[in-house]
Amino acid sequence: MSKLKIALCGCGGRCMAHLPHLKEFEETELVGFYDIRPERAEEKQAFMGTGKVYYGGVEEMLDDCKPDALYICVPPDQHGAIEMAAIERGVHFFVEKPLALDMEMAEKIRDAAEAKGLITCVGFQDRYLDIIRMTREFIATRTVALVDGAWIGGIPGVYWWPTYATSGGQIVEQNIHHFDMVRYLFGEPERVYCAARRGLVTREGYDLHDASSAVITFKNGVIANIFTGCYTEGHPGYKNGIRIHCTDSEVDYQLRNNVTFKTAEYTKNFLRVESHEGAINRAYIDALLSGDQSKVKSPYRDACKSLALTLACNESLFTGKVIEL
Repeated sequence: MSKLKIALCGCGGRCMAHLPHLKEFEETELVGFYDIRPERAEEKQAFMGTGKVYYGGVEEMLDDCKPDALYICVPPDQHGAIEMAAIERGVHFFVEKPLALDMEMAEKIRDAAEAKGLITCVGFQDRYLDIIRMTREFIATRTVALVDGAWIGGIPGVYWWPTYATSGGQIVEQNIHHFDMVRYLFGEPERVYCAARRGLVTREGYDLHDASSAVITFKNGVIANIFTGCYTEGHPGYKNGIRIHCTDSEVDYQLRNNVTFKTAEYTKNFLRVESHEGAINRAYIDALLSGDQSKVKSPYRDACKSLALTLACNESLFTGKVIEL
């Protein structure tokens, strides 16, 4: 059978979460590579051993190689024109999070993609973890009262990360995975209040908050407190993950590693077995092959809601107000 033709826009480190899996899939072929740094596109083309490197821009690539789908792995402030170029040409797309830095742009992309009937996927790969599937099954018959979680570490070594203008801040760029996860587990939020501090990190050009605490009230009554921090130096930081406190049990999910279920009768621990990055790519390719958007756990429309929650956190930490959602 003919293979799905895939093009890649953004050939930095993050695309390597996808290329090894796409290389293994018999149904896919990488046909185009574009990056503002051509040497990175050349490197990824050499890794895949197929396709063509483009130097004139993403539109030139789309018009020439005519892919079925475009993978978009670019910095947070670079979204908009790339997605619209794909939509105008009827090209399905997978986009890394955060999908945008403002809701107006995200909603414009969402509505345009849906009007064209495109199959989309956003890179919230933690939804595809086997231990998250087990967690959803465990809490389905229990009453959740409180949740606490954290993503605390240092500053990643990419130029765009340390400023709000280019990354959206740590909540939007990095810890959005946890904010997406609590939506996935507990439903839609009703309001959020976020407090933050500065003064822990002294670095030229850095303007983020160093640490924050977001209290989210969900429509079903669950209350979650999510910590975010990028102030650690030379140590692993907090025990990152999510802890779920039920009326009759506890769940301790350690970020992308393991989950422990505790009840009065037993304590059971399960290590992650499946590759979440492999699983999200498999799901998206299966969705493209079948034409079934429902195979994707993180479509663009749903991902917009996680972006809205993190942007509301930013609004709260800058204004000091409780933000209604």
